[in-house]
Formats: sequence, structure tokens, C-alpha cells
Amino acid sequence: MTPPARITLARGVLTVGLAVVIALASLPWGASAAVDAFRAVVTVLRGAGHGLLSVEDGFVSAMAVTAVTALLPALVAAAVPTSGRRATGWAAVGTAVLAGVAALRSPTPGTTWVAITMASAVGLLLGWLALGVRRSRTAPATPVTRRVATWVLVVYGVGVLLVGFTGSPVDAGVHPGIVGALDVAHRLGVPAWFGYGALEFTANVVFFLPLGLLVVLRLGARRWWVGALAGFVVSCAIETGQALFLPTRFASFDDVLANTSGAVIGAFIGVVALGWAARHRSR
Repeated sequence: MTPPARITLARGVLTVGLAVVIALASLPWGASAAVDAFRAVVTVLRGAGHGLLSVEDGFVSAMAVTAVTALLPALVAAAVPTSGRRATGWAAVGTAVLAGVAALRSPTPGTTWVAITMASAVGLLLGWLALGVRRSRTAPATPVTRRVATWVLVVYGVGVLLVGFTGSPVDAGVHPGIVGALDVAHRLGVPAWFGYGALEFTANVVFFLPLGLLVVLRLGARRWWVGALAGFVVSCAIETGQALFLPTRFASFDDVLANTSGAVIGAFIGVVALGWAARHRSR
């Protein structure tokens, strides 16, 4: 796609998106219909079983906000065009305005504002990271990163096997303490939808982040997709093993989604890190 066509497409997507948001904000019945449609889709997906989107309803909505917001920096950067930092800044301003409008129209404005702000902040961070990947996608791995990543991968792999194939969930002994900590966090302002399921999903994302990072540090930025694929394959293998051989463990699609997402994010971080190192060496 030529640069002018890319600019036109990005501007068109942003215009249509803004029009939809304005329409939903102006028409209460439209917003209600959109929410009902979203909930219907989530219900259908949950009907597939095996722990798909079994987390809290509010967390599912937050995941959707994060996914949409993550696209904004790239769209703004293509539509203007401008630098990744400025594009992310403009996207942040836009999401802040939309969060304020949604909060004012909500019966619980404070809670709504915090929830949307948290979800969109994560999305903007991911969007900024993706722009950095585009800049650094040709950065090579160095002998040092290859050597270090190889040894750390071995240790990390052993840890993944131990966590994935223990006879009982790793949080079995600390479950009451985690629940108590979440209660305290909720009283301090953390949204109520960030409950045990959301925390477990987030922990799985973080747990697989090093896999994508280490694979990229070993193979180079051009093969970032290998890190993402490794997260998916390893996660599927663990969940299958749990389903077949560990009756006390519960295999779920949510774990595969979280683990793969973590590996993708880790791969992106690895690409950006290699790009930064390459630019630093060239100075």
C-alpha cells in the first residue's frame, strides 16, 4: 500500500470510529444496544466452554477497551503522520476525553472513569510499543544476547514445566491471602471487576512475557513471530497435558489467550530492546 493510500485509510478509519462514538454517546438507546450486543457475543463465546472468557464481566469489557485503544497510536501516526511518541500522546488525549464523557453519562462516574482510564492506559502502552517494533524490526541479535538468552531460556523452561505440570495449582496455598489482598485493593480504589479471575489472567500474561522476549534476544527482531508462536505452542501443550494427565488442574482457553498475549508482548519488548541497542552501538 502506497503512503498516500495508507494515510487515506487511516483517516477514514478514525473518522468512522469517531462518528460511531459520537452516535453512541448522543443516543442512549444506541449505547444500550451496543452494550447488549457486546454482552451477547461474550455469552456466545462463553458457551464454547473450557474456560473461555470466564473472567469477570468488567474485565472482559476492559480487555475490549484495551484492544481497541491499542490500535489508536498506529492509526494516528499513519493519519497525521507524526512520530510514535506524539501519536501516542494525541491518542491519550482523545481517550481521556472519551473517558470523561462516558463517566459523566454513567451512574457511577468515578468508577467508570477509573476503569476506562486503566484499560486505555494499557492499550496506549501496547500501541506505543507496537510503533517501536516497526522502527526496530530489522535489529539483529548480538553474540552476547544470544548467549545470555540461551542460558536463561533453559532455566525459564524448567520453571514453566514445574509450574505447568505440578499436581495442584501454584496458588492453592495462598488463595485466602490473595483474596484478602484484593479486598484491600478494592477499598483503595482498584475497580471491583479486577477480581481473582482477572488477577490470574494478568499473572499468566506476565508469566509468559519472558518467553517471547528471550526468543527474540536469541534469534533477532526479524523473527519476533517465533517468540509469539512459541507462547501459543507451549501454552497449548501445557493445557493439553493438564487436561489429559492432571485431574486436579483445569485447562482453559483463557490460559492460552493470556499466555500467548504475554509472549507477543515479550517479543515486542525484545524487538524494541534490540533496536535501542543497535542505535546505541552506531553512535
